Amino acid sequence: MTLAQVDFAVVGRGLMGTACAWHLAQAGHGVALIGPDEPVEPATHSGPFGSFHDAGRITRAIARDPVWARVSARSIARYADLSERTGIAFYTPCGGLMAGTSDGPLAHVATEFLDTAASLGLAHERLSGADLVARMPMFRLPNGSRAALDPLGGVIDPRAMRRAHEHAARAAGAEVIATHALARNGTDLLLADGRTLSAGHVVVATGGWASAAPLTPARPAMEVCLRTILLAEVTKAEAARLAGMPSLIYVTEGGETDHYLLPPLRYPDGKLYIKIGGEASSPEARDADTLNAWFKTEGSRAAGAMLHAALCQVMPDLEIVGTATGACAVTFTSTGLPYVARLDDAVTLLTGGNGAGAKCADELGRLGAVAALGGSVAAEGLGADFAPVFM
Repeated sequence: MTLAQVDFAVVGRGLMGTACAWHLAQAGHGVALIGPDEPVEPATHSGPFGSFHDAGRITRAIARDPVWARVSARSIARYADLSERTGIAFYTPCGGLMAGTSDGPLAHVATEFLDTAASLGLAHERLSGADLVARMPMFRLPNGSRAALDPLGGVIDPRAMRRAHEHAARAAGAEVIATHALARNGTDLLLADGRTLSAGHVVVATGGWASAAPLTPARPAMEVCLRTILLAEVTKAEAARLAGMPSLIYVTEGGETDHYLLPPLRYPDGKLYIKIGGEASSPEARDADTLNAWFKTEGSRAAGAMLHAALCQVMPDLEIVGTATGACAVTFTSTGLPYVARLDDAVTLLTGGNGAGAKCADELGRLGAVAALGGSVAAEGLGADFAPVFM
């Protein structure tokens, strides 16, 4: 069965793809958004998964790279309108703290955060020494740490933000097709349910699957890293004690990587969890089978133990009821920036969160719409052209 043709088919019902569908639909174009629902039983799910199936992601305007900072700031500026338009709240501006040490292998991290905030005129408070300790008593950061406190930082609920974009896209006339695309022939898509969809143009916004199961003429040059997250359960009383806790990105003393930490959040199981992640290295997925299989696991036990130790180090007074681990995937491009480009008359590529894409999804989706419509992404004033690299 062949479905009625649409102007644009957006393949990938994640954060970037759903935002792109919204921006195309509100511009008056016929849009089909393609991707499966969140699986009820991951163990038996046969299609692609999404890392956005989660209750918390850090958001912040300040970034180490000015390009990412500009993209973030534009997205955050539109959060309120999206929530008001749809009635779906997804943003908690509890503040975002980015901290690094003055020496060691990653001493440049704090400098880059602070310098970018100053150069772009982003609102922030600089903290160090006794001031940092006094303002952030819940954390025990390494001696010599310097930090930027971003008032726009905090937490987003990625499920809710994606739902808000989809609600807005539907209201603007977009159709949602709850299955995934198996193959592309020009602008025709073979769907997993056996149907065929014909479009005027296809936007491929499939995250790590853009490399693991490409629908583009060539495979994008990306590393799809299989990551683990740790959820530390806390009581309601402990969460109340931490009511002033911001989100945190920090470098451990002598560490080889940075960690991210979210304040207590209520997850769908009704429990309150503090989430921590960040690994210096992890396995890669080079094909769809490996990537899909990973999401059916609970992540790496060794990585979970490392994250538990890191959490206890930075929050030694935290009363933890229990812990759980989960699987995640982070896609790193060759440029360190998203790939957003119209490749030819048939297809546009929109992918590459680089571990920072969730908070920026609205602006990245808008850029995807600009590219799909034949516009110049480089002319959008962000300081980059977001050109992709292929293997």
